[in-house]
Amino acid sequence: MRTSLLALLCLAPLVWAEPPIQRGALLDHIKRLSDDAWGGRATGSEGEEKATTYIAEHFESLGLKPAGEDGWFQTVEMPAGHKVGTNTTFEARPTRGDPVPFALQKEFTALSISASGGAEGEAVFAGYGIVAPQRYDDYANLDVRGKVVFVFRRAPRAGGAWNRAMTAHAPFVSKAKRAEERGAIALIVVNTPSAYVRPAGRRGPRDVVQRGAVGADTAKIPVLHMTAAAAERVFPALFGSTAAELEKRIQRRGVQGARPSPVTVAGRGRVKLHAEVSREMLRGRNVCARLVAGSPQRLDGVLVVGAHHDHLGRGRWGSLERDPKRRGEIHNGADDNASGTAGVLEVARYLASKRDELRRDILFLTFTGEERGLVGSRYWCENPTVPLQELIAMINMDMIGRLDGKKLFIGGIGTSPTWEPMLKELLREAGMEADFGVGGRAPSDNTSFYQKNMPVLFFFTGLHDQYHRPDDDWERIDRAGIEKIASLVAQTATRTANQPQRLKFQRADQGGSGPKRAVIGISLGGGGGDEGVPIGSLSPGGAAEKAGLASGDLIVSIDGQATPDVRTLRGILRKMKIGQKIKVEVVRDGEKQAYEVELGGA
Repeated sequence: MRTSLLALLCLAPLVWAEPPIQRGALLDHIKRLSDDAWGGRATGSEGEEKATTYIAEHFESLGLKPAGEDGWFQTVEMPAGHKVGTNTTFEARPTRGDPVPFALQKEFTALSISASGGAEGEAVFAGYGIVAPQRYDDYANLDVRGKVVFVFRRAPRAGGAWNRAMTAHAPFVSKAKRAEERGAIALIVVNTPSAYVRPAGRRGPRDVVQRGAVGADTAKIPVLHMTAAAAERVFPALFGSTAAELEKRIQRRGVQGARPSPVTVAGRGRVKLHAEVSREMLRGRNVCARLVAGSPQRLDGVLVVGAHHDHLGRGRWGSLERDPKRRGEIHNGADDNASGTAGVLEVARYLASKRDELRRDILFLTFTGEERGLVGSRYWCENPTVPLQELIAMINMDMIGRLDGKKLFIGGIGTSPTWEPMLKELLREAGMEADFGVGGRAPSDNTSFYQKNMPVLFFFTGLHDQYHRPDDDWERIDRAGIEKIASLVAQTATRTANQPQRLKFQRADQGGSGPKRAVIGISLGGGGGDEGVPIGSLSPGGAAEKAGLASGDLIVSIDGQATPDVRTLRGILRKMKIGQKIKVEVVRDGEKQAYEVELGGA
């Protein structure tokens, strides 16, 4: 009997022949990544560099292959500020009369998006510098090639939906792009007289130059900003009319029911200018490693498994700590997102141990700059170290360490018809429950890949009271919970990599970060800053577009509550209802503006 039993045991499959996900290893990674010695892993910091070195060394120990631009790494630069140099000059030279110089920082300045360099050419006035197809075009029948273009700030006004359509074209960066596309050598944006020149005692925006940042993009030509008062010194000589008179002509004042109509003027003289703009840049780095599949039945395609490794450092940017005495403490980010990074490291170890069974390669990526608006993952998707057409899907882990008896959330289920049946089967086998989110968008790095038409999944255990605060430490991690989630991700990755056919992608533009909830209807822009959430694009027909918000706006508060980062904004919205009307305050071109938004649902 004993002999027979031993024979049977030898023939039976060993369920744990491959090393399972190890709870202790997960916790060790989290402890290391969230140690005070690494200072909270702020983007571009020494602590982040230590974290990325640790991650790369782990990948190397597993026998993975470097898949970055510089070995294991891909350097990512992002703006942290700008400075206008004293060599920035601007002089108008009318055909008749003496040259007219202007005072830097008093009458004009170079904008944060400006290229450095000089320009000299004929002046031309191009209204508001807006091109809105089928509505309004300031450049129609106007040749600006090799010329210096003057335009008004903001947008013309006619009320209602027409106004809302114009707002998307009003930001400085949009005006700069339109001028660039048409061959202008420089752009001068002038404060609109009716908005900035007011009678004494009447409140309104001040007629001053814009000193703060106005966008994350960089123009290819010098872009200057001029006060309305300064413009009145030279417009009559250059364009034969005052700036105020030109604005009235565009607005067609005195013509009842008339909408604005473009007015352009060829200049009577030239302009000479020089812009000197230096940018303070942060340099973070993505970590990229490739596990080469060893199955004899290899298939084309590569699966991405990723997470962001950065956090908030000492909380100068993005902290939700209300006690001012604690805001400068180290924000270790054990859950956000040492937990997701640990998940990537341990899933990599597990899959490396069974590489001979994998039919497709796995690309492991950890991202910098997520806390600054998905900068690292967006950069990777624009500068991929593996061709995008080779990728079959992306699995993202962000904040997976606080299950604590709750249901796991898995977003992106609707981005491929393969996901839902696969996940339901794997959850049943694991004895787990999860809430599914259909959409591919979320305030995390899966969004960058979804926007490249790729199936995605987003594993997330939810927000908590320590989120973006100094108390997000390793002692609070649910060790059993993160082990279950990492095991589920490992099985999901294995099934996906071994699918006979590539996953079919399908659009799922609903929010992907929780059950149906109130949404504004935006996707993130790059850069941002320390004070708000930048809008990259607006969902067509969504709440933000209907209200008149625009790409490039920086959302700084909702109903009086500050929104220093996207997750704070999301936390505020979680408490609101679909259909609720809220006050959204944005900064557009350096000015605060308020809009009433009726929240949609997704």
